[in-house]
Amino acid sequence: MADRKTYKEILEDQKMIEDLIDLPHIDEEERQELAALWKDLKSREAYKFDAIISVIKECDNCIDQFTKELDDLRDNVDYWKTKRKRVINIIKAAYQSQLISSKPTGLKYQATIKNVLPKVQENFDEWTEAEQRKFGIKKTVTVETVRDGEVIKKREDVYADKEELRQTLMQNPSEAPDAARLVRRVSLSYGLRKRLQKGV
Repeated sequence: MADRKTYKEILEDQKMIEDLIDLPHIDEEERQELAALWKDLKSREAYKFDAIISVIKECDNCIDQFTKELDDLRDNVDYWKTKRKRVINIIKAAYQSQLISSKPTGLKYQATIKNVLPKVQENFDEWTEAEQRKFGIKKTVTVETVRDGEVIKKREDVYADKEELRQTLMQNPSEAPDAARLVRRVSLSYGLRKRLQKGV
C-alpha cells in the first residue's frame, strides 16, 4: 500500500522526533519509542525517495523515447515535403516551358497553375556602391543604458530594398543592379475533375 504521507511530511516528522529526543525531560522509555518511530520514518523516507526517483527515471525514458519519435517524424515530414516539391516542379517546369496549359487535366484530377509575385535574387554582395545607395536600406541597432543614454553598442547593416528592386526589375530592368534577377514563380492547386471526359 502506498504511503499516504508525502516525502516532505515524512522529513518534517523525522525532524520533529529528532527535536523531541533531545529534550531533557524525555525519559529513556519515551526516547526508545521515539527512536523506533524515527527508524520507521527513515525507512519510509528511503522507499519514498526511491519511488520519486523511479518516476523521474520513467519521465526521462519517456522524454527520450518521444524525442526520438519526434525527430523521426520531422525527418519523415522533411522527406515528404521535399518529394512533394520535386513532383510539383515537374508540372511547373512543363508549364514554364509552355508544354501544358495553365489548367492541365488527367482522368481523375485537374490543376490550376497561376503566376505569382516573382522572387528577387538580389546578389547584394556583387552590387557597386552606387547601386547600394540607390536600392539599399540601412538598419541601425543601438544598445544604450536607460539611466544616461550611454551607447554600449551600435551596429549598422545595409540590405537590398527588395520591394523597390522588384518593381524596378519588372518595370525598368535596365535601371536595376546588373547582378539582380527576378525568378519567375507559379502556384499550383489541384482537385478532382468536375466533369469526366467522355469519348475516346
